[in-house]
Amino acid sequence: MSPIALLRHAWWRPALIGLFFLQMGLSPTSLAAKPPVAAKPAAPAPADPSAGRVLPGGNGHQPVNIEATKLDYFDKEQKLIYTGNVVATQGETILKTSTLIIYLVPKGSTANSAGGTGSDQVRRMEAPNAVVMISKDQVGTGDSGVYEKAENKVTLNGNVTLTQGPNVTKGDKLVYDLHTSQAVVIGHVRSLFLPSDSKSAEAPAKPAAPKP
Repeated sequence: MSPIALLRHAWWRPALIGLFFLQMGLSPTSLAAKPPVAAKPAAPAPADPSAGRVLPGGNGHQPVNIEATKLDYFDKEQKLIYTGNVVATQGETILKTSTLIIYLVPKGSTANSAGGTGSDQVRRMEAPNAVVMISKDQVGTGDSGVYEKAENKVTLNGNVTLTQGPNVTKGDKLVYDLHTSQAVVIGHVRSLFLPSDSKSAEAPAKPAAPKP
């Protein structure tokens, strides 16, 4: 039988095809259609560390706790008025004032319908009277204070004093950016920085021992 006639026999064809794949270092199954590899889902964007934070130095993942003598709630205006020895705390930051007014996100708004709770629902806070804010070793005071969620900033107005340890800065206004954690003092700024005690300062001379 001639080679051409041999190739015409159907029972030889699978063997010849298999031999061809083996010589090429392949196998018939390696050329079979493979299911497409599913694309990995994109990694979620990192959470904004300032989200939910309403006080300088506060922790946005922690709730805002408020203590006061009295609370008046106005449903139509979505407003809360705390009066009498008001103390608001978030994380390690404390706000003290006599009156604190909180404006919530209006009912039916997009932000409200999104299901946010807690500090996410606070769109504005006002302390119309003298206010003190304490965050670790920093103390800020002013004649009034405002938190504005739209700008993500806290502002102290009037006779502002910012103290950290022995250092003191005074001005007419203090603006604290909750996103960048940057504080700016504006208007007639005065600062006093005291040198820290030097450990290398010379010790007082010891009195000479009396001669025998």
